[in-house]
Amino acid sequence: MIKSADNKKIKLVRSLFTKKNRDKLGLYIAEGETLVDEYASGTDLIEFILVSEDCKSQKFVSDEDLVFSVEKKIFKSISNTSNSQGILAVVRKRESNIEDLLRSNLIVFIDALQDPGNMGTIIRSADAFNALALVVNKGCVDVYNPKTVRSAMGSMTRVSFYNAGDSIETLEFLKEKGYGIYSAVVDGDSYMEDLDYSGKSVIVIGNEGIGVSDEIKEASDVKFSIRMTGKAESLNAGVAASICLYKFSNKMFEKQ
Repeated sequence: MIKSADNKKIKLVRSLFTKKNRDKLGLYIAEGETLVDEYASGTDLIEFILVSEDCKSQKFVSDEDLVFSVEKKIFKSISNTSNSQGILAVVRKRESNIEDLLRSNLIVFIDALQDPGNMGTIIRSADAFNALALVVNKGCVDVYNPKTVRSAMGSMTRVSFYNAGDSIETLEFLKEKGYGIYSAVVDGDSYMEDLDYSGKSVIVIGNEGIGVSDEIKEASDVKFSIRMTGKAESLNAGVAASICLYKFSNKMFEKQ
């Protein structure tokens, strides 16, 4: 049993609280029984699992190669949740390149999104509606932020992530490969319901406050809005993305 806060595994987990170290080490944290179980059963990406001594789950037993028991107070010091289930895993990031995006006919491009909960919602919805590639640019919250990982649940294991160093260059690459670029905006040229988006598509979702940037709007083929019949002026970014993914996915499915 791990009883020291100076244990190298405990120190590693603490280091992964920051994006800088997640990027440097290529690792991140997944916490919670259901989430860790998804990684353990569906991937080979787990470095190791830590289980609090008071954890009631019997799914993970002590294994000197993978699973390690941790003293209760030590585990509490590395938990990122208020009601911890006493299980977390350190997970390896999957490497993706721009060519990997082409495996999915429906792609989500995230422009400077800031909220980790919104990011997690979008990842989960992308998985639900078969948009298995997601692009983030420099202004975005880290997709491996612990809150994002919790919000996305097991969808993190099925959606590929690509960091766009140059947003316009990435969009131009996708255009050349036959994708239509559709930016969701408040004051679009048309409503989503009126579009023909049955082919390979990229849905662009913008920042919570300012929306899609002007340069990305200019690079888009279509700027569209979601028709709202109530009095709200706008939608949460995660909600808007989910509606778009549902509509685009179903239209593409109908055309198959």
